[in-house]
Amino acid sequence: MLTRLMNKITPSLIDRILNPIHKSSLSSNYLSVALENMLAILRGREVRFGIDDRGGLFAIENWRKQQISNRLRGFWLYRDGIQQREDAIFKSYCLENISFKTDDIVVDCGANSGDLFLKISKYIHLNNYYAFEPNPEDYDVLKKNAVGSKNIFHLALGNTNSELKFYTATSTGDSSLVEPDRYDSQIAVRVVRLDSFIVAKKIYFIKLLKIEAEGFEPEVLEGLGSMIQCCQYIALDGGYERGIAREQTFTRCTNYLLSNKFELIDICFPWCRALYKRS
Repeated sequence: MLTRLMNKITPSLIDRILNPIHKSSLSSNYLSVALENMLAILRGREVRFGIDDRGGLFAIENWRKQQISNRLRGFWLYRDGIQQREDAIFKSYCLENISFKTDDIVVDCGANSGDLFLKISKYIHLNNYYAFEPNPEDYDVLKKNAVGSKNIFHLALGNTNSELKFYTATSTGDSSLVEPDRYDSQIAVRVVRLDSFIVAKKIYFIKLLKIEAEGFEPEVLEGLGSMIQCCQYIALDGGYERGIAREQTFTRCTNYLLSNKFELIDICFPWCRALYKRS
């Protein structure tokens, strides 16, 4: 009875109740973990949160462990469980439309802490997963989560091979090369064109390129150049995330892909995420 009642509480209400405590200067990781685990028990969830030897946070469910780069964002992402998170991210990019094989190569632009890896690692060889994450905090956690892959890069993708200003927003997952309305800090990051990377690595076929660049998606696509023909599927987030004005990139990216002989396969409307296939 209590579990049923607890599950009627909306995620936004949970955030309004717990986030002030998590943000408080009087709080600690130990208190936050205890509160989240108590909530998980009351809601009948199997996920539990913990603190590792270095003070880092993690979520664990059925012996599967996922490191967390930010306390608030981590609780929000994994409060319903690791399995739920991996299914949600996979579905949001419409990836159930793709039949993966072990030798398929997947390129993850904006890998964050490795949410896509959770599910994609069940289908492909671990070293066929190429991940790019320019945020230092998220990159450090990504390396811990993408266990088995040797292709994790602390780089940003774009339409130049250069060094650019990068705006970090770890707590919201909105770090970008386009200045957002809110951010934590500015750092310099190395940016590479994906066509240069593909040639250097001698990659001739990419089953899936997933792009979540917080408004920088058009530049990532432009950086493919003629190597866009190496991609069979492209999944991207075209939501309202570009710059201070929070413009959408869905229209620009879709027109670009259509002009390069891709067809639109599916859309996840709440997120403005879509899947395209080379025709």
